[in-house]
Amino acid sequence: MTYKTKSIIYFFCFVFAATAYHITDQYQDFQNQISSQEVTETSFEETSEYDEVSEEELAALPE
Repeated sequence: MTYKTKSIIYFFCFVFAATAYHITDQYQDFQNQISSQEVTETSFEETSEYDEVSEEELAALPE
């Protein structure tokens, strides 16, 4: 094999290893977030408090 061929093979191996490491690290972070005991607080609002939007107002909005 020539030097250029070996370099290309080593480069693709490096890219594959870096990608595999990144995916594994992201997966572990995701699993840690799922298994954490943190709770997100939410607040809900009644939709009846909002005014109805007419079709004329919707037509006047820029696209």
